[in-house]
Amino acid sequence: MAKLGRVHVASFATGAVTTAGNYPAAADRITLPAGALVLRSYLSESTAFASGTNVALATGSTAMSSVIATGSIVDVNEFAMVAAQQKRNAPTEISLLTTGTYDGGSAGIVHVEYVIEADE
Repeated sequence: MAKLGRVHVASFATGAVTTAGNYPAAADRITLPAGALVLRSYLSESTAFASGTNVALATGSTAMSSVIATGSIVDVNEFAMVAAQQKRNAPTEISLLTTGTYDGGSAGIVHVEYVIEADE
């Protein structure tokens, strides 16, 4: 029987991105469970990310991925995961970490694909 047989996806809408910070706000963040091993993550743009500097998948202020410069954002963007941040040993809240100031209510949906190593 395959130990890593099920792929899970956690998704969240960022809401309107206007300033540097974590999106969504703490109360709305998605939590990855302990034992999660992140395979891939994506940002799907809903409203163009105008202005700003860059975005990354994060846990608190720690980036889990390399940044995507806002000038390079297209409809669907894959984050390059930081290897040391892919395995979650404890439940982890995730968010979109942004830098810079954004115009026009930039918004997107983040999808994080993961397996749980203890899945049977």
